Amino acid sequence: MDRLVHEKQSFPTGMSPNEVAKRLGLSVQSVYKYIQDGSIKAEDVPYGDERTIYVISETAYEQAPELLKSSESQSPKRFESYHPSQDIVLFQKFHSSKVSEARVIRNKDNEWGFYLPNIQKWLPIEEGVREYQLKPVYPIHQSTFEYKGYVELEIPKDVIVFYPFVDYLYETWGMENIRLREQDHTILLFIRAGEFGITY
Repeated sequence: MDRLVHEKQSFPTGMSPNEVAKRLGLSVQSVYKYIQDGSIKAEDVPYGDERTIYVISETAYEQAPELLKSSESQSPKRFESYHPSQDIVLFQKFHSSKVSEARVIRNKDNEWGFYLPNIQKWLPIEEGVREYQLKPVYPIHQSTFEYKGYVELEIPKDVIVFYPFVDYLYETWGMENIRLREQDHTILLFIRAGEFGITY
């Protein structure tokens, strides 16, 4: 009994990542990411025979919102990946009877257009629609999720699953729930945390 009392007294006091996520309006995955990169200070405490848990002190919690505000200000903005007058998003898939696949991209002059992988050609939006009759493969709009924070992902540009993954996100999550920034070698994704039912 004395040993158990001592262990309880020496156990760090504070909050779990779940509690911090709820207070800050973040996803639990984001809190774990911030713990791992040091943005949120947490104690790694043994739990059971093989597990460990994180405990976040009140002081660490008070410091976290300020750190996360600066991080949030660096997050991608909607205009970086969405062209409202054309109602298109970066990397969105288009096709037609003439072209099996085209992707929305920006060229070196930051002009929006289509890239045709089969012939490795870039062309302006208007030309793609007029000459190739390009049309979107899927709708990009969904209802905006209630805000529960964002899950952050950084994906290499050359990974083979990137385009199918982005297609899935746009079609099911909708551009309203995604922020995307193209970087030199990677794509930064902020995906609004949420859930939806699957129809079998």
